[in-house]
Amino acid sequence: MAQTATKSNNISYTQAIGQLNKGSLAPVYLIYGEEKYLHDELINRIIDISLDSETKDFNFDLFYASEISVDQIINVAKSFPMMAERRVVVVKDIHQLKTTEIKYLADYVSHPSKSSSLILTLPERKKTGKWFTVIFSNALTIDCRRLYDNEIPAWVEGYLQSKGLEIEKEAVQLLQAQVGNSLLNLVNELEKIQINIHPRTKITLDEVQNVTSISKQFNIFELCNVVGEKNFPRAIAILNKLLEQGESPTGMIIQLMRHFVNLMKINENIRKGKRSTNEMMKITGLTYYFLNDMMKQSKNFTTEQYRNSFRYLAEADLHLKTGYQKPGLVMELLLYRLVKG
Repeated sequence: MAQTATKSNNISYTQAIGQLNKGSLAPVYLIYGEEKYLHDELINRIIDISLDSETKDFNFDLFYASEISVDQIINVAKSFPMMAERRVVVVKDIHQLKTTEIKYLADYVSHPSKSSSLILTLPERKKTGKWFTVIFSNALTIDCRRLYDNEIPAWVEGYLQSKGLEIEKEAVQLLQAQVGNSLLNLVNELEKIQINIHPRTKITLDEVQNVTSISKQFNIFELCNVVGEKNFPRAIAILNKLLEQGESPTGMIIQLMRHFVNLMKINENIRKGKRSTNEMMKITGLTYYFLNDMMKQSKNFTTEQYRNSFRYLAEADLHLKTGYQKPGLVMELLLYRLVKG
C-alpha cells in the first residue's frame, strides 16, 4: 500500500524518484522544466506505483489543458477509483487553461481527494498570479530542468545499468558530443545501439560512432560549434532544420549562452597560460570530446566580441519573450551578430 508523501515546496527529479521508490505518493504533483523526458519518466513511475495492469484502464485519465475544462478535470479527480485504492489523473500544459478557470483548479489543489493523484505539468515555473501561487504552494512541485553537461555521463551510465548494459567512458563522451544533452535524443540513440550490439552488453566507442554519425548533422550542439567556428551559412542551415523539427528558440539561446560562457572561460585561461586539457576540463566541467574543438573556437573571438555576444543573446531572448518579431527572424539576426559581430 502506497504511503502519502510529506508535503515539500519544491524538490528535484532525483528527490522525487527517491520518494517514489519508497512508495510515497502525493495527492497533487506539479511537474515543470525543459526536460520533457523526465516529465514522462515521473508520470510513468507514479502510474506504476499507483495502479495495477488489471484496473489501469478504469482509473487512469490523460488530458491536455487546451482541450478540457477545469470542471471536467475536478470531476474526474474527485471520482472514486474503481476496484482499486487510487486514481491517477494527468493534465499536461496547465498554462493553457483559461485564466478564469485557474481559481477553481487552485481550490481543488488546496483540498484534493485523498484517493487520487493529480499530476499537472508546465514547461517552466514562470506563471504568476494569486491562483498559480496557491497551486505552487499546495502541490508537490518537481523541477525537471535540463541536465548540465557534466551530469550527462552519469545519467547515461545509470540508464544503461538499469537495462543491464554498460558503456566505455570514451563512448559516453562521444555520444554526448554527437547527440547533445537532450535525454530523449540520447535514449533514442542508445536504443538503436542496444539493438545493434545484441546479445552483447557492453557499448564501445566504435558502436557509438557508427550509430550517431548521422545524428550529429542537425542538433543544438552542432549549431553552437559552427557559430564558434564562425561558419554563418552552416549555422543558418542547422537553425532552419532545428526550427522545422520543433526545437525551442529559447532553448537554443540557453545553449548558445552556455557555449559562449565556456568559450570565454577557456580564452581567459589560455591567456593566463593554462593550456593543458586536464586544467581546462576542471575549469569548465567539459568532457574531452567537447573541449578540443572549443579550445580552437575560443581563439576566434576577442574580449570585446565576447562581451557583445552576451548582449546579443540577452536582446534576442527579450525579443522572443515580448513577441515583437518572428522567432525565426530573431534567431537569424542573432546568429549573424554572433558570427559577424
